[in-house]
Amino acid sequence: MKFRLSALTLSMILSCAGPFAIAQSATITVSQSGTGNTGAAEQSGVEPSTSATITQVGTNNHVGGPGGTTAGIVQSNGNGIVQVSQTGSNNNVGIVQDSLEAIPSIADIVQAGNANSAVTHQSFDSGIDIHVRQNGSGNATNISQGGEDSVIRVTQNGTNNDATVVGDGTTRLGQAIEQNGDGNTVTATAINADSNNADYTITQTGAHNNAIANQTRSSFSLLSIQQLGAGNQSDITQTGDLQSGTINQNGSGNLASINQAGFASAEPRLGNTALITQAGNNNNATIRQAGDAFTATVSQIGAGNYANVYQH
Repeated sequence: MKFRLSALTLSMILSCAGPFAIAQSATITVSQSGTGNTGAAEQSGVEPSTSATITQVGTNNHVGGPGGTTAGIVQSNGNGIVQVSQTGSNNNVGIVQDSLEAIPSIADIVQAGNANSAVTHQSFDSGIDIHVRQNGSGNATNISQGGEDSVIRVTQNGTNNDATVVGDGTTRLGQAIEQNGDGNTVTATAINADSNNADYTITQTGAHNNAIANQTRSSFSLLSIQQLGAGNQSDITQTGDLQSGTINQNGSGNLASINQAGFASAEPRLGNTALITQAGNNNNATIRQAGDAFTATVSQIGAGNYANVYQH
């Protein structure tokens, strides 16, 4: 037996439901098994929440454009949750979360395979959490974020991985980047922060790693780089007050550099601190500090090491 609701009856039901009739979440779920698949989702102006989940098993799958150059998942307004899981090689992810207003706003990407790429952009958000996990070789991650109370986590297990992270206008930013393998490169930047507690932690295990981290106009912030292996290079630049920069290297042929500019706080006159620790041969450490009430410490164990410290 079939029942048919008249327009008047349907109108009465929606009227009685009140706000509950329109305060529904929007959910998209896509599952693909095979090769050469492409998945895309767009959610805009839906409140209070949006959720998009894409699972792909195979090779040459795309959520967005090639290399994640165009967004495959777009969310705006409300709060957004994105989950992407790709198993295979040559996969791409592109995610844009823009003007999300509620907590949480989450992007969770898991890639198991070779030559994967993940590109994520979040802006004007509060309570952002981005987590990218890549297992394989030749992976690349590119994250840009603007907002406050934000967390970025990148884990790459393999060789020839690349991670680029940019936080613009972000307060209370936490970034943790971990790379296990050879030939990894990290570039982490916080620009126009005007913020407190913009903390970075970069850990690299392997040889031929490169880490560059910059913090601009930030106070009470910590930047830590740890590299275990040979042929590593670190470069830290911090401008602001009460900054802490730390580089730990264990291996030979490493190069470490810390540049800080900023003035001490009011009494008890606390300034920026820089610490470089190297254990191995042929290491080079340089610390440059401009301002006042700063502290520099260099520890080197091995032969052929030299240290330069400039304070003015």
